Amino acid sequence: MRRIILFSTPYNNENFNEILNLIFPTSMKNKRPLYMPSQGITNTFQQYFDEWDGFAKKFNLNLEYIDNSIIDTSKEKEKLKNSNILIISGGDPFQLLINLRTSGLDATITQLTKKKEFILAGYSAGAYILTPTLEVAKLFNENYPGGKKYITQDKIEDFSGLGIVNFEICAHYSETHHKKFLENYIENNRNEVKLLGDNDFLVIDL
Repeated sequence: MRRIILFSTPYNNENFNEILNLIFPTSMKNKRPLYMPSQGITNTFQQYFDEWDGFAKKFNLNLEYIDNSIIDTSKEKEKLKNSNILIISGGDPFQLLINLRTSGLDATITQLTKKKEFILAGYSAGAYILTPTLEVAKLFNENYPGGKKYITQDKIEDFSGLGIVNFEICAHYSETHHKKFLENYIENNRNEVKLLGDNDFLVIDL
């Protein structure tokens, strides 16, 4: 099995049980899941670890964590090489991009997709990072009510993502709130932009 799953959120998502069954499928033997918080382990609230631990335990699995924010990531890269399931969380997509580039884990994640068997799941920031560019995330941030939500955007000049999928996404899409400022971008963009509301998900079986 070689699978990529993109979604907006695990919270108030009426399809989340189906998503979990796609992340932890019974047909996949010897599952070795990793959870990567987008902003690093020390910058992530304990509740998110507890929640994902609970999700994994429903499938009788122990979840390990991978830290993209530390300087020496040799052990983290080894964890990823020995894993076959990676979940990349939501949060600040720009800090996630910075952390992956700084740590070199961007290349290690790409190598994961060369395996004969893997599942790669990303939600919100974790979904954006798998696409060719974070330009849609940038647009969202620049149109956030009251000003930019993530000032880390200002640290980045190149918004290229990992390009593991060949289309862009708009996570948390709401036609009421987002259609106006996205229309021009979508019309003039060479990449397809897939709109993901909070109950939506995409599955690519390779």
